[in-house]
Amino acid sequence: MPCAAPCDWVPCSRRCEKAMSCGHQCPSLCGEICPGPGYCQVCGPDDVKSTCVDFLEMKEYREIDLDKEPCVFPDCGHFLTVSSMDGQMNMVAHYELDASGLPAEVLGVSEPFSTGEEGIRVCPSCRGSLRSISRYGRIVRRGMLDEGTKKFISWSNSEYLKLIQQLVKEQEKLRSAPLAKAASSSGQPKKQQALTRSRLGHLVQLQQQLAGNSTRYAAAIALWHRLSGFRGKVRKEEQPFQRVADLVRHANRQNRTKLEFKFDESAIQVKGSLLATALLLRCDIIVLSDFFRLHSDGKLTVCPTKVKIDWSIYVKECANLISSARSAVLPREEVQGHIFAAQIYVFSQSFSSPVGDSPDQESAKEAGEASQRLKEAALEHINQARLLMDKYPSVAVLADEIEQVERMVNSGVFYREVTKDEMRAVYEAMAQELRGTGHWYTCENNHPFTVGDCGMPMEEAGCPECGAKVGGRDHVAAQGVRHAREIDQLARDVGRLAV
Repeated sequence: MPCAAPCDWVPCSRRCEKAMSCGHQCPSLCGEICPGPGYCQVCGPDDVKSTCVDFLEMKEYREIDLDKEPCVFPDCGHFLTVSSMDGQMNMVAHYELDASGLPAEVLGVSEPFSTGEEGIRVCPSCRGSLRSISRYGRIVRRGMLDEGTKKFISWSNSEYLKLIQQLVKEQEKLRSAPLAKAASSSGQPKKQQALTRSRLGHLVQLQQQLAGNSTRYAAAIALWHRLSGFRGKVRKEEQPFQRVADLVRHANRQNRTKLEFKFDESAIQVKGSLLATALLLRCDIIVLSDFFRLHSDGKLTVCPTKVKIDWSIYVKECANLISSARSAVLPREEVQGHIFAAQIYVFSQSFSSPVGDSPDQESAKEAGEASQRLKEAALEHINQARLLMDKYPSVAVLADEIEQVERMVNSGVFYREVTKDEMRAVYEAMAQELRGTGHWYTCENNHPFTVGDCGMPMEEAGCPECGAKVGGRDHVAAQGVRHAREIDQLARDVGRLAV
């Protein structure tokens, strides 16, 4: 197995048959590195023989029958009987145990963060590393994956909050920045009117259309690059569990073996990727809105019809966001996808470049019919957003934006962008999950929520994200709810990075 993958074999529980340099039989387990003669039960020093190695019966080393109960010897120098150390390591969470309490079979799939609040298991006496103990290779490496995922969550949320702040600043800058001088389309080279088939290319094309004010969108384009890079770093393939799974598959191809690494798919943090996608679309919308606002206000003489944009790129991106958010039961992100899609359809009308059509060859009647189809498609997305808002309370933060886009669709009046304060409120809500002071739990859809006061559930409610039953009665959690102790400290750390 790759060194980062949890071991997939059942460790042996028999005593090692090798002899130490003193001539006496090794007191450790089969498969482990033999300790030095200083740990010999026969000729070792008295302080070693008097060490308490059984936490259940409080027996000293000298009292242990090593043939029945071998000991485990980590590098730190502390040692325990195998039954005591197995108990400390919570073997039952990773193996099926036999009648003697020893591992008999590997459990197929572990729940996310199954290593619990302690994270990576360590020596119970000094918290020293247990990575040298083969017996616990599955548990220790599983804990390292959990820790890696927690760090990934912490980093992605802090980076997300920084990008929100930057996007808010950029939106405000464009809203307040005057156009240096009226731009004319006469000086634009003909090649800029060609259809651009990339979202970044569209932004560059809009920048070039401004002629005398050609740096207006430079910061937005730079931010778009940062957002794109962030999305690449939070995608599924970059997360700890998936990277190890890919390493195992590579080992299978190289060695022609049948190694296996199973993990619960809910360990993959899909929300970060969806949030990054939404931020990228938001950045696109901000620039498109600014360009059309300049034209509507008479500050831009170039006609939007001169800008040839492939709107199907945006439509597909919105559809992917909606579909992925629906699969993950993340209604706020799904609603954002509907909002963006409605805006894209309206923009495609305004720029006289309907999705999938060739406006240069259409008759006036066909153009009118195409425009009506775009309006109906936009209204259908608004309707879907409203249905989700009625079903999920967490979507209420987007209510104002839904109403504004609906007015834009119905009236044809230019869309008033969400203000800095409104946008800040939206994205503060998006980042709520890892902020709070209570104890943290996850609902049946793996969405985190917090319980305040004593931190134990006393009443039932709905998940703030998807509406599933959360909370509980008399300190007993509702069915499907899991105590996410590992998020408690993480939440306090991320909370300091709030917008």
